[in-house]
Amino acid sequence: MISWLAGPWAKVQAGLAIAGAVIVAIGIALLKGRAEGKRYMEAEQQRKRDALQEEYDRIDAGPVDPRGAYDRLRKREGGR
Repeated sequence: MISWLAGPWAKVQAGLAIAGAVIVAIGIALLKGRAEGKRYMEAEQQRKRDALQEEYDRIDAGPVDPRGAYDRLRKREGGR
């Protein structure tokens, strides 16, 4: 009835098929993990860029000449 399973070659083929399926499953899992990792890293980099841009915006919103520092430098000897 199921004599094709009894032969040694059939057992080798079945083993290879199972091993192939396991390797394919591992490969798919690795590719999915890699894609998820890339998305995570891109999101992390974007968060850092956003935080840096907020800091730049905060600095830009401040006074250009804090407490008259440039004016004091110009009044010194040899000021331009």
